[in-house]
Amino acid sequence: MIYKLVYGEPDIESSAVLSRFTNKIPLSKSDEFISLFRDFQAQTEEYNGQVFFVLKRQYDSDGYFFGFGDKVGPLDRNGRKYTFWNTDNFTHHPSADPLYKSFPFYIYVSKDLKTKYGCFTDFPGYLEIDVNSNNDNTLTFRSKGKGFVQYIIIENSVRKIVEQYLKLTGKNIAFPVWAFGYQQSRWSYFSEKEVLDIARKFRAKKIPCDVIYLDIDYMEKYKVFTWNKKNFPNYKKMLESLHKDGFKVVSILDPGVRVEEGYFVFEEGKNKYFLKDPSGKDFEGAVWPGRVRFPDFLNKNVRNWWAKNAKKYLDDGVDGFWNDMNEIAIFATEKDLQEAREKLKEAKLEDGINLAGLLGTIGEIGRRGHGDDIVHLDGTPHWKVKNVYGLNMVRATSEMLQKENKRPFLLTRSAYSGIQRFGGVWTGDNHSWWEHILQEIVRLNSLSLAGVFYSGCDVGGFGGDVNAQLLIRFMQFGLFTPMFRNHSAIGTRRQEPWEFGPETESILKEVINWRYRLVPYIYTQYMIGVLKDKPLMRPLFYDFEQPESFGIEDEYLFGDSILVAPVYRPNVQKRVVWLPKTSIGIFDNKVYKKGWNVVDTPIEYIPAFQIVNSAIPTIEPTQYVDLSKVDKIVWKVFRTSERAKVTGYLYEDDGSTFDYKKGVYNLKQVTVKEGYVEVKTLNSKYVTREREWKFEILDSKGQMKKLSVVVGSDGELKIPIQ
Repeated sequence: MIYKLVYGEPDIESSAVLSRFTNKIPLSKSDEFISLFRDFQAQTEEYNGQVFFVLKRQYDSDGYFFGFGDKVGPLDRNGRKYTFWNTDNFTHHPSADPLYKSFPFYIYVSKDLKTKYGCFTDFPGYLEIDVNSNNDNTLTFRSKGKGFVQYIIIENSVRKIVEQYLKLTGKNIAFPVWAFGYQQSRWSYFSEKEVLDIARKFRAKKIPCDVIYLDIDYMEKYKVFTWNKKNFPNYKKMLESLHKDGFKVVSILDPGVRVEEGYFVFEEGKNKYFLKDPSGKDFEGAVWPGRVRFPDFLNKNVRNWWAKNAKKYLDDGVDGFWNDMNEIAIFATEKDLQEAREKLKEAKLEDGINLAGLLGTIGEIGRRGHGDDIVHLDGTPHWKVKNVYGLNMVRATSEMLQKENKRPFLLTRSAYSGIQRFGGVWTGDNHSWWEHILQEIVRLNSLSLAGVFYSGCDVGGFGGDVNAQLLIRFMQFGLFTPMFRNHSAIGTRRQEPWEFGPETESILKEVINWRYRLVPYIYTQYMIGVLKDKPLMRPLFYDFEQPESFGIEDEYLFGDSILVAPVYRPNVQKRVVWLPKTSIGIFDNKVYKKGWNVVDTPIEYIPAFQIVNSAIPTIEPTQYVDLSKVDKIVWKVFRTSERAKVTGYLYEDDGSTFDYKKGVYNLKQVTVKEGYVEVKTLNSKYVTREREWKFEILDSKGQMKKLSVVVGSDGELKIPIQ
């Protein structure tokens, strides 16, 4: 059940909650939740001339706090204060906060596992949530302004809480099927020749790849909706060539519009579509292009204007966008520079350490959000809605594509609750640090709990120089994430799969091949999850609410049937893995018992396991995703014994439209019972080709049985196991 609490006098809506629920969930009072918590303070307070609303809440039972989406630190958020104020914070050390996104939603689970609830504090401006940092069982919510709305979700499982949260904030939009192939990126591939050379190398080496990215240098002087005509003189032919070879192209889009007379985007937007300063003039700051102005995506007309310009890229042949710098990241404003000049006037070397503090106060480097310096076209102060700026930027293009019945490929760095209705996210500027593999495990699983099912990180690390061993382990982790993208920064060591010699290339090629073997399983699990509000990547406790699972953050589930335990430290030869059921190693075919296991982890081995009594559909690796051309599917069945019942699924649709919402998809159910295999068609509105299905049925004693059958779009089959 979902309950609504109103504290103080809220005067802003985030659009995170679906409109049909905004006024239809009856209001509750906090004393109705006395079994969960007790509010003992709820009032406005003044700090430095600004009004804040403060809510303090006591709870009795010791417990876990999961969620908050893209935050660093442990999976259990207990014991720390978190700030929700979307910020370009590019060094993701363990205590970095705030970061790019705001998902003020957590799930509480008591240590005895008897009490569970979700709490969504819907406030898109400056917000702090202190989760028991004083170890006194107190939660403190502190927002700028006069109040906020909260939604309390009470269910008996984590899974049902997430389902109710998505009922409130909206279902995930489906990504195109090619989004589940391997993706290669770099800041930057500087010319069409370099882009085509990268593509040719993938195909020549027979390393599968679906997507190549264009970072900021494809534009002329970083001007949005332009092409660098010197380095990309024949960009349309480049895009055509890449498409013929099976590649998709995703280009970056930043919100900052260069101030330049004659530049069509600036001329169309000035004094009409851009954010304002308090005097009523277009607000200006500095980003990549230099002096820029920023569209007001809160305004529907501005979103429509932006979408029309984005469509020109799509008409050229670009297949998707990643929206960056949309926190909004602002390097500096005139006010910042003037302030710095004044401070530096009197600065001297004798100031010592104070100089460092002085120089680190400018613009985004100083973590300034410019919330008080910006006003929206409708008069709304930016500080009230800063956290939904990135969401509305993605919304602009997403709504346009949805009207055309085209699934968007839209990634965003900045986000707020509800972003899943419009696109997906990546975690921003991580580093080539061993610690960041574990950190990304936590972040991506936390994003899943916050309702975002298509997410990823910069595999290999964005900043810093990767080495061969770290790249291998990062790629092994990336294989089992929704978005599998390798991305690195300018000036760092290149990290394409062939950059560290033939031995490393061979290992990485096999990692990528495995991604393509598993595409039918991955896409099936993802799309069933979209339909049924179940994340593809999720913590163990999502499915297995056992005491052990709530304390594990370095393992996770990838769909219903695969458990992953990545290696995230150098030179690790063995690691401890907890298994909720008997499982088989996907890469060594060893059977492991339920409970704690010590697993060998040589560099070429990925600790990933198929859970018992499951069936996983696989194919031979292809150079890019095109399930319509697949003529053979091999089902990997692992069961406890011949008497065990095993169930698996295969989902297919056109992979590019929203027709799945109308039921236009094909869903097969495979059941392996004692003595036979049964294939049922649960839905057959999408016609598929006839294929050979092979079954490799293995039990926990190592006994293998094989059979094959031809399967078409419709009908039922029952095949005896010989």
